[in-house]
Amino acid sequence: MKLTVKLIQFLFRLPGKFFKFIHRKKRYTIPFYAFVVYIISVIIIIKTAGDPTFDKILENKLVNDITQLNPIQVSNVVQPSNVEDIINAIQSTTGPISVGGGRYSMGGQVAFDNSLHIDMRQFNQVLNLDTEKKQITVQPGITWRDLQNYIDPYDLSVKIMQTYANFTVGGSISVNCHGRYIGHGPIISSVLNIKLVTSEGKLITANRTENSDIFNAAIGGYGGIGTIVETTLQLEKNVKVERQTNLVEVKDYLSFFNENIRNNKKVIFQNGDLYPPHFNEVNNVAWVETDKELTDTIRVTPTGLDYSLEHRLLKVVSWGNFGKWIRRKIIDPYLYSNEVVTWRNKEASYDVNELEPKSRKESTYVLQEYFIPINNIESFIPKMKAVYDQFDVNVINVSLRHAYPDKESLLSWAPEEVIALVIYYKQGTSDEAKENVKQWTQAMTDAILSEGGTWYLPYQPHATVDQFNKGYPNASTYFSLKDSIDPQHRFNNKLLDKYNPYIANRIEKEGNNIKGYYRNEEQTILTVPEWYLVFNPKEYADYLASGANPSDFPFYASIDEYWSLYDRSLKLVSEAYPTNEEYITMLQVIGVSITLEYTIKIIYENTIGKVFSYLHNGINSDEEEMINQAHRAYSDFIYQTAWYEFDFLPWIGKVWSVSNTKDSNWLRKFERKTLFTFEFLLKAGYGKLIEWAATSTYEEPVTDIYVLATSSGEISTNNEVKVYTKKDNMYLLAIERWGAFTTNLIRLVDEDIQIHNIGGNDEILVSIIAPKDISLHEDKIQVLYKSNIVTDNSSKRFVYFMHVSELIPFIKRMKTKGIEIEHIFDY
Repeated sequence: MKLTVKLIQFLFRLPGKFFKFIHRKKRYTIPFYAFVVYIISVIIIIKTAGDPTFDKILENKLVNDITQLNPIQVSNVVQPSNVEDIINAIQSTTGPISVGGGRYSMGGQVAFDNSLHIDMRQFNQVLNLDTEKKQITVQPGITWRDLQNYIDPYDLSVKIMQTYANFTVGGSISVNCHGRYIGHGPIISSVLNIKLVTSEGKLITANRTENSDIFNAAIGGYGGIGTIVETTLQLEKNVKVERQTNLVEVKDYLSFFNENIRNNKKVIFQNGDLYPPHFNEVNNVAWVETDKELTDTIRVTPTGLDYSLEHRLLKVVSWGNFGKWIRRKIIDPYLYSNEVVTWRNKEASYDVNELEPKSRKESTYVLQEYFIPINNIESFIPKMKAVYDQFDVNVINVSLRHAYPDKESLLSWAPEEVIALVIYYKQGTSDEAKENVKQWTQAMTDAILSEGGTWYLPYQPHATVDQFNKGYPNASTYFSLKDSIDPQHRFNNKLLDKYNPYIANRIEKEGNNIKGYYRNEEQTILTVPEWYLVFNPKEYADYLASGANPSDFPFYASIDEYWSLYDRSLKLVSEAYPTNEEYITMLQVIGVSITLEYTIKIIYENTIGKVFSYLHNGINSDEEEMINQAHRAYSDFIYQTAWYEFDFLPWIGKVWSVSNTKDSNWLRKFERKTLFTFEFLLKAGYGKLIEWAATSTYEEPVTDIYVLATSSGEISTNNEVKVYTKKDNMYLLAIERWGAFTTNLIRLVDEDIQIHNIGGNDEILVSIIAPKDISLHEDKIQVLYKSNIVTDNSSKRFVYFMHVSELIPFIKRMKTKGIEIEHIFDY
């Protein structure tokens, strides 16, 4: 305790001792307070610089699923309200198409990079209800919850759906879902008719008598055949159900199921909770039709309920084996101790929010599902446990469910009677955690195949192509039909893209094998402030070459411009892309660095520099000309190479060794040489420090940007532009990054070339230099903002954001108008 008190006293006295030391001798006092004033000046300049009022935000075109593990940047998002909207969207584009609903599929099935994304959630109307036939026709964007609310007053209930009611009907049909319903298989058995729009914009009706092949491919086809725009479903009567539970040993489960559940027509819902980590005991939960009095009179689960208790319990269970013991011995016995009689619709309308954690940033909850032939379930469970034990998988729950065979869907997951094992597990979101899940999933897939089973495809597509073809032997028929109805394979997503043999050899797939091929699209915007530290030295070199006084260069305006570009860039990407914290931190570091440097120059050039500038007799010395050459060499160098790789020291030697042949003022010459030496020495030292930090922190940078393009002729190449591969008229070009990227794309405008993507992206930023009052009308291209040229009040930097297909035509138009393309920002 005494030691702690003494330490606190010492820390409180330390500032006083420091200031006493500073004030003891004036040679310390003046530099100290000068440094304090300098730092305060830097802080004030940073705080007052920039453009905090900028309020433009790019449209959020990021599509993700419930796990938040699969962010996908699409090209455009449409939310149709009628069939014509869908047809028009498809016919007005030529690229890939993806379709999404509730976004509960967990492995990229809801979107594809740079696709036209059709968001069906507003396409959600009930079109017809036939109460006599117990049939309903709906738009596919309707959720099961909304459908239940509609049919409940008629005492009708959904025949087959998932346990949770938040999903859309169209999404459920596309994955051929199932639930806890006894006596049924997948949802396809309850679907009577669908209508879909093909990749050509054609509306097709499909059922068991008309276009039956399309019917069987589209249901459980994961959006690969077309966009389902209407479906008719068979319903059932809403009845009261009573909960019955039994604790059963795994070795006795199949016998118990056959004797009590399988052929019992009164059982509506059934699932068995197989308790981890031992997987030796099942809590069988059955909901049986009854005439008993209701204990719960709510007909459909209300939305917006408070699930904080469920969240806490889930967190407890996810702790580890102790949490799972608490659930098995304490939580579940309590939860299942009471008699419950409720409506079928209430039991079928669970809200997925009861499972939603507060955050999925560092960890997330994910599903997998295995379908094992019913007689193999007891031999499979030990294999499953062995994989989980080997990889230390944090399994929260395993739910056992029954399904009869599905002989219709081409991607049927139940070619025979199966027991489904629905796995709910927790995983980290780091790359290492994702790789671990991939490894154990592939090991589990081998175990599944060894028992003649398969797995459900709405989850992470980790299975290899060979595993997929073994588990889904009719996939070749499915993809063959897809090829006939969608020959360009426009309907795509991450699942289909991995396993579709018709696109396996496309040139677009080359990027999967090239390190650094895929670039973050937000980088094209975020790199603008960094590139300003290339543009501004060029301005300074031009300024010196013009013969202007170095002391008059607008250093503060340069600082203000950097932080303005920083503010604008961050605001633009704030909602449209994931936060790139690492790069933003780097922008802050280099922004502070340039502010520190330019603040010194502001102070010096407006005091000492001004005094010595009066001594200038209008003639630059040879040393000053060499200084100008050094700044020009530096500005040219950093256009293509990192600034810290510039060789500063030799230029100091050149400046001091040059012979003076001009009648310039010697005092002014000496002052400029001394200032230049001080500046380049500091940059040389700081540069070495940054180079060390960069090489020890970052991987070796990728030096090429890859451009996917078509051309009717041969594309000319050079040392900076190479053809990585070519198929027919499609090229994959490797173009050197940084300045060479801009100069070579400008060169390529004279050739017949059309760009499809750059670095895997479909949008890019371009800046031009033009008279500030010029009027430029670009229909398909938006000006994000105008930026100042600090040494030229008559010109502005215009910053455009455009689709990559518009890049070459845009450059052509600017060349025709005599406007300078300053830079194409290459991510």
